Amino acid sequence: MFCSLSYNNAVAQEEGVVPSANPIHSVDTAHSVDTVGFHMTKSPLEAVLLSTVVPGLGQLYLGQAWKLPILYGIGGAFFYGVYIQNFRYHYTIDSINNENARKNNRDSGLAVQNAYVREFYRNDRDKWWIYLALTYVANILDAYIGANLYDFDVSDPAPSPIQSYYDPIDRRVGLSFNIKF
Repeated sequence: MFCSLSYNNAVAQEEGVVPSANPIHSVDTAHSVDTVGFHMTKSPLEAVLLSTVVPGLGQLYLGQAWKLPILYGIGGAFFYGVYIQNFRYHYTIDSINNENARKNNRDSGLAVQNAYVREFYRNDRDKWWIYLALTYVANILDAYIGANLYDFDVSDPAPSPIQSYYDPIDRRVGLSFNIKF
């Protein structure tokens, strides 16, 4: 309580504080932040929104078009798994219905056996859907991370003092170590 009441007096006593009409919202010119410095070239929010609407569009926005064949290849493979297992699931359902419609002991036994197969195809199809959803989420995360690291400089500031080499004529491998004083 005492600290909050004495806050106005403490702020007024600091050097470099410009008094204002409202003492709580005074401007400190001695500790002003440089807002002109770094500005991100690519917006992470825009990259995420683009990748959310159309998978891969955020990567195109970031200039990473080489990721599109990988993204759509993996997504297409997972979608193909969904398609195949869904077809097998419905085919097994039709087989079970036909076997039950015949009303004899042999076909009823096959219907019971095919019920386990039907459940396998349904569970496997659902797993493929989960893999496809995880690919979609990975696409969005990749766009977000790529936008945040877009301006990151990865150039080598100084060469490494350790150099390796391979001589193809003599078939020798070696290391050299440079020390500078």
